[in-house]
Amino acid sequence: MRESLGQDEYGSANPFDPDDLPNLNAIGPGIGNNDFEKYAVAVIIVFGALIIGGLMAASMTFGHRNGFLFALGGATSAWISGNALLLDRPRIYAVFVGIAALMLIASTITLVT
Repeated sequence: MRESLGQDEYGSANPFDPDDLPNLNAIGPGIGNNDFEKYAVAVIIVFGALIIGGLMAASMTFGHRNGFLFALGGATSAWISGNALLLDRPRIYAVFVGIAALMLIASTITLVT
């Protein structure tokens, strides 16, 4: 006997129609799934680019050549880390993110002092 819509034989709410179970895998797990990871990566990229670009622009404006070169090195290291992430090399990714962070901290210190 078919139960009412949205309930299984035990009276529990069930969002899936049991007749559609073979088609469930064809639909995929993304249905109804909030994929915040893509948005997080986009925010990281945009704000990372703004920070690095801002450090480079501020260093050029105030005439700090070393600060500009540190920011340029940090941007290059961050770019290489992105490629390492695409190639599924997490250790190389972590190393280059660390290098980028150190270079950007050095750029900030040269800009402030």
